[in-house]
Amino acid sequence: MLHRAGAVVAATAAALVLGAPSAHAAPEVAVREDGRQLRAIELARQVAERQQELAALNRRADAHDRALIGRKELLARYGYRGDPDAVRVVLPMASYDLSAGFGLTGPLWEAEHGGQDFSAGAGEPLVAVAGGVVTEVAYAGPYGLRTILELPDGTEVWYCHQTDVTVAAGQQVEVADVVGSVGSTGNSTGPHLHLEVRPAGGSPVDPMDWLRAAGLTP
Repeated sequence: MLHRAGAVVAATAAALVLGAPSAHAAPEVAVREDGRQLRAIELARQVAERQQELAALNRRADAHDRALIGRKELLARYGYRGDPDAVRVVLPMASYDLSAGFGLTGPLWEAEHGGQDFSAGAGEPLVAVAGGVVTEVAYAGPYGLRTILELPDGTEVWYCHQTDVTVAAGQQVEVADVVGSVGSTGNSTGPHLHLEVRPAGGSPVDPMDWLRAAGLTP
């Protein structure tokens, strides 16, 4: 009998050490084992969910990187080669020749030339040099078909002599969004963009100086 009792005690102790319940284990041992199994199952579930979340984050990051690569190439067409997320100002068009500059006088203008001319083929896309709100789209006498874009600091950017437009008054646009296309409406001797920059909506300043101050090279 003593030998048999000793064997039972030894078997029970082994079960406690190994963590596996035996037929002779106390009820509280089985409860602890069930608790460990439940915690292990819950931990495995949490790990699986975390792995799924990380995989989703990686997919979104990859998509963002691909979008940035495309965005970077687009912005480079308009003179900006920095961080796409930091862009503030771009050139108004991708392909052009500089023609009449700011401050010129002569028979072509009633007063000093108040902007910079960018000669290009008719229909060449024009883009927003910065994010802002379109405040006017209308024919404006010698300016022809004109779009006025107001920037957050109150600066007005005028796009003149357009052949058509793709925006409407009151519309919010982002930097490099297409706003219209080159034309020869109004007082014009050929297709070109007459670009004016007017801080606070006042008198015009040299657009070339304004673009260079933004880090661009027209």
